[in-house]
Amino acid sequence: MKFTQLRSFHAVARAGSFTGAARDLNVSQPTVTEQVRELEATYGIELFNRAHRKAKLTAVGRSLFEITQRLFGIVGETEAFLRAAGDYGAGHLRVSSVVPFFIVEILTAFRRRFPRVKVSVSTGNSASTLKSLLAYESDVGVLSDHDPDHRLYTQIHDSHAIVAIVNRDHPWAERDGIRLGEMDGQPVVLREEGSNTRRAFEAAAIGDGVSPDVVLEIGSGEAVREAVAEGHGIGVYGAKALPGDPRLKALPFMDADIRLNRYLACLHERRQELLVEAFFDVSEQAR
Repeated sequence: MKFTQLRSFHAVARAGSFTGAARDLNVSQPTVTEQVRELEATYGIELFNRAHRKAKLTAVGRSLFEITQRLFGIVGETEAFLRAAGDYGAGHLRVSSVVPFFIVEILTAFRRRFPRVKVSVSTGNSASTLKSLLAYESDVGVLSDHDPDHRLYTQIHDSHAIVAIVNRDHPWAERDGIRLGEMDGQPVVLREEGSNTRRAFEAAAIGDGVSPDVVLEIGSGEAVREAVAEGHGIGVYGAKALPGDPRLKALPFMDADIRLNRYLACLHERRQELLVEAFFDVSEQAR
């Protein structure tokens, strides 16, 4: 078994195609194909089902991919350690967050302490942030409430309430709050499936026997705000995530405490990496 064969297999499994893997590795597609075939021939196994247009993993391939994810995570950790060992503070930290401005304070403190570190921030809902962590595409993540996952180390960062939002022309705009039951049958604009804001609201609504009329599902908080401002319906939003917007009015739920916790997270095996550990240390001091 050669390292280059495993590297090619891992790249194909991650990209979903031999063409994508070749592009990621900056080598020719025939080279990637040959290395994967040699690996399969050496052990008499089939790693990809080639009947599909895309490179679909077999059961053996899926199991091997779980191993190579850990392997190349360690390779990345080793590389980061060697870079940082000679000049602590140099390197690249990749952060994935449900809403980036939640962690601006941490990022400011982190960059003040480690000014030579390059920081990249990507955005998405909790599901995509979790996927990014598990694929070793992010070093640390910011998640909302999520199902327990033994692969993750998590630390509560803060908590915030979920509120309803309406535009200034809405009949409720002059009120200071509403009851959850008043949402029954009302036109509502929600985030996409996978959004924890949506999941928390729907769980509370179902618990109270409330059935809003979901008229729009939109894949970003900004789009939800714009849809509400244009009068499409009532929005549901995290209070701390809601920027000042004169077109909108936030209405707390007076009879329901619907809340989301936010967590800092990383893979357990990466908790002791220098930059990951530094990020968690800085976040503790910034709380």
